[in-house]
Amino acid sequence: MKTLYVMLFAIAIVLLSSFTTSEACNYAGSNLNYVKARTEEALETSDINKSRFYTYKAIKVIQTSTNRFNDCGCEDAEINIEESLINLKAATKATSLNGTKILLQEALEQILDAVDNLEQHEMHDAEFSAKKFEISTEIEDPLIAKEAKETQLHQQIDISLENYRQSINKVIESVNCLEARAFANTVYIRCEERLLTSNLSEGKKYYNLRTKEITEEALARLGDCGISK
Repeated sequence: MKTLYVMLFAIAIVLLSSFTTSEACNYAGSNLNYVKARTEEALETSDINKSRFYTYKAIKVIQTSTNRFNDCGCEDAEINIEESLINLKAATKATSLNGTKILLQEALEQILDAVDNLEQHEMHDAEFSAKKFEISTEIEDPLIAKEAKETQLHQQIDISLENYRQSINKVIESVNCLEARAFANTVYIRCEERLLTSNLSEGKKYYNLRTKEITEEALARLGDCGISK
């Protein structure tokens, strides 16, 4: 009887955990759809001030939804959201409509990736929760399992950051040098600040380190924009 109670308690914990995560992901998805709609409005207008107005709305929702994104636990989506926030902020500082739209388009693509990653994450969580009820006799070396998980995570982040590499290259080629350098410098400083955070997860640590390296390459390409020191 005692064993039965323990099993029922464990099942209840799993179900409660699954429900809480799913609810957080639903909220996160809803907020992301709002961000997507505002970003699309910012892209559609030909008035730079209206574009900034919609962009600020999108930024505000991302910034006030951080806890919901964290509670959902989808690290891939969190990375996409961080990238989109960088581009959205840069778009509000661009001085030309063309530069604004380039940055907004990059932000929109990252938001769409985040939405897709959230959907995949929820499907994966559902499968994972079902597997928790299975009894496994396989013994796995925890160190090997941890290394394999980190390697897979790093590979996923590297793939994701290829989009960022293309994005910053497009900014360098399409936006005037001073604006492009200001954008890249903001990203670089932000990564440095994040890397000083003591409780940073392994995924976010690697993401910020690689983003910093890619941005450093971009800054080297830009040089001093022809301004003599």
